This record gives sequence, structure tokens and C-alpha cells, in this order.
Amino acid sequence: MGKTGLMAVLVYLATGVADAHAIGFMQYEHNASATGMADCRTAVADDVSAVFYNPAALTELDGLQLQLGTTGILPFVSYQPADEPRDRSYLSHDNREVMVNDGENDAETKVRGYTPVHLFASWAIPDTGVTVAYGLFSPFGLGIFWPGDWDGRFITTETDLATFFNQANVAVDVARLLGFKKHFKLSVAAGYDFVYATALLARRIDLRATEVFYPDIDDPWGEMKMEGNATGHGWNLALYAEIPKLLAFGASLRSGVRLDFSGTARFWFNPAGQVVRDNLLDFPEGDKTNGKVTIDLPWNMNFGLAFLGVEDLIIALDLWIAFFESYDELDLRFSCLDDEDPCSDLAADPMKTNWGTGWQLSLGVEYRLTEAWAVRAGYGTVFSPVPDETYDPSLPDGRRDMYCLGGGWRGDWLKVDLGYMLVLWDDDKDNDVGGYDNPEGDTLFDKGNPNGKANGRYSTLVHLLALTLSARF
Repeated sequence: MGKTGLMAVLVYLATGVADAHAIGFMQYEHNASATGMADCRTAVADDVSAVFYNPAALTELDGLQLQLGTTGILPFVSYQPADEPRDRSYLSHDNREVMVNDGENDAETKVRGYTPVHLFASWAIPDTGVTVAYGLFSPFGLGIFWPGDWDGRFITTETDLATFFNQANVAVDVARLLGFKKHFKLSVAAGYDFVYATALLARRIDLRATEVFYPDIDDPWGEMKMEGNATGHGWNLALYAEIPKLLAFGASLRSGVRLDFSGTARFWFNPAGQVVRDNLLDFPEGDKTNGKVTIDLPWNMNFGLAFLGVEDLIIALDLWIAFFESYDELDLRFSCLDDEDPCSDLAADPMKTNWGTGWQLSLGVEYRLTEAWAVRAGYGTVFSPVPDETYDPSLPDGRRDMYCLGGGWRGDWLKVDLGYMLVLWDDDKDNDVGGYDNPEGDTLFDKGNPNGKANGRYSTLVHLLALTLSARF
């Protein structure tokens, strides 16, 4: 294998960081009331956050409604290596052996919090049965920061992604227009989404296999960090129906969104890695290049039922479904700062991800103690779309349990809500993500660079605390 082949292998391994699961961590917590009820708001029509949960329910709100809030998110992720003996490779040169392995040390991510904002507004146009609305929220996001020297550093060290949905909606009160609202409520809505997204992706590049060429160097490695942004467009449809004071039903459908990310990838090397870079690798001049990758956010839908038959009590059940099949591969391309002259030496085959459908089932309760005060509670369970064969520490996902509490106060025109959610999950990685091997070959590079699979147990605990202020005029 010459310089070009080695470079292709290294970049193929480096592009694993782009499997940042920008579409795999979908957040439904965009309102404190919803956070306290485990996201059970699809069939509840008393809050302007319906712009996200079910725009058709906005027809049940009067006048001008405004809402602003944030959700503090504090994740803790830890890694414990697998108990079984580690796979080892030995690279020989001049009777010298270099032992490498795929991970033997416990690790925890750096503690870093996030505070995504939610902003909603609606206006019921007088005497028309029509409501217009706007929302700003971040339904897809991820931030995970591993130590630079952890076992899986050649898979990922940093992933920081944020999406900003700007949504405009029109809701129509069909029951009012047709004159049967006293007996049955029925509304529909449609909307447009403009999406802006940013991403920071980083990982180390394993160069240890080159020690057979340079016996005087020790532990050569590089690092890649890519920053980029993208825009996209989508649409949404919604339905709300209610038998007054008995039962409500809601449904919402949101289209997928294509995000064509573009940005700059930069490379760094430790002293030993710099020797390899100068003598063996064809990196772009300046150790940076433009990069592009397309990620398709999934189609998703949610359905809800709410029992309203007891005064001051709401019991809600919600089902959320996201079709992550749109994320079947990742194809990262570099252009060497010139789109007309792409980097053939950096070319690599697309990485297969093969995600499936993810879903969440939640039960939430709200009880109004007085006209002013309400308390809430909820429980939800989430099933991950990530298959075992492509599971990796960029997003150590798994079946999640959500435990929620909340409360709120409302006056004549002002409303304040708080919601807390505790999320727990863990899962095992036992696959070849992070490794490279061609069992049919017998040369050094048929086995590739050692990397490190970092197989083992990944455990996650997340605290979410939401605060929302609402006003009506």
C-alpha cells in the first residue's frame, strides 16, 4: 500500500467522527409543562408550545400568545471496558514488537451543560377561525466531549451539533367554520420549517502502524477537527379533535430535512505524528481542507390521547416515532479548498450506518390544585434506532427511561412553569467500529492502523430542568 492507499485508510477512519448522530438525538423537551409530563402534549390544547407538539391545537387559544423558555441539559456519560480479554495486534520491525489494544481504561466525558431556547408565538385572527404562529426551537442536538487520551480517541473525542428550526404555521378551526364546535372540536394546521444547523466534529488519527517504518518514534498520532454549517427546508401537518370535557386526540407529521453541511477540516500532529505526516502522507497544504457531507433528518410523527373527563385533571398518552432509516450511510468528501480539484488522496468509501426506526411512549398527568397552581408528573420509555453493529461512542444511545416532575402558576395574563426530567440508560458496544481488518491479506496495512474499538459498557445519566414564561394578551 502506497501513500494514497494509506491516506484513504486514515481518512476513512477519521471520518467516523461525522457519524455524530446529528439525527440520532431528537429532543422533544421544548416547554416546561411538557418536560414535567414526559412530553405528553400532542392532545393538550392549552399552551402556545403546541407550535411544536401539535400546531392544530393552537385554534383553542385566544388572542395573542407569547412564550419564552430554556431547558438546562446536563449529561454524564461513562465508559467501562469489556471484561473479556482484549484483542491485541503486534507490529514487527527489526525484531521489535509494538503491542496495541482496543481499550482497557475507564473513562468519563467532560461535564458540559447546554441550554437550548424555545420561543413560540400565536395570534388568533378575530372572527375568522384562523390562527397564525411562529416557533424557534432545537429538536436535533448533541454534545459529547471525551478526554483526548481515552480508549476510543480514534473513534471520537468531540461532537457538538445544534439545529435551529424556524417554523411558521397556519391553523384552521374546521368545527367553528362548519358550525358544530359546541359538540365536537376539529382543527387542522400546516406549516413550513427553515432549518439552520452547525456542527463541530473531532477525533484523533491513529498512526501507530507507521512505527515499522520509523523505529525511533513512539506513539505517532494526528487529530482532525471539522466545523461546518448547513441549511434546509421542511414542512409539517397536524390534526386536533376533541369531545368537549371528555377526550382529545392529536396527531402531527413533520417531513424530513436534507442538510448539506460544508466547512473546514483541520489537522494537527504530535511530534512523532509530524514525522509521519512530512514523510509518508499526502495531506493538503496547510493541513486543512474544505469538507462536505449530507445528512438527512428523519421524517417523524407523534400521536396523543388525553382524558379530560375529570375536572382539573388531564391524563395524556403520547407516541413519538422517528424514521431514522434516512440515515443509512455517511459520505464525507474533501475538496482541498478547491471544488474544481477534489482531493483524490482523501477519498474513502461511504460509511454504512443502517439506522432503523426510533420511538418513544409516554404517560403524563396534570392536576390543577387551584385555579392558579398545577402539578405534573410523567414517565416515558425510548427505544433507540441505532443497530448493534454500528453502535459507537459518538452517541452511546440505548433504551431510555424518563422520570418527570413539574408544576406551574398562572395569573390573569402571565404563566410560569417548571419541569424536571431524569433520563437513564446504558448499553454495550461489541462491534468493529473503530477497528480495521482485512483477514484475506497478509501485509501490515491489510490490518490497518490499530485504532481502538473501545468495546464495553456505556452508561448515561441526564438531568433536564426547564423554565418557561408565557403571556397572553
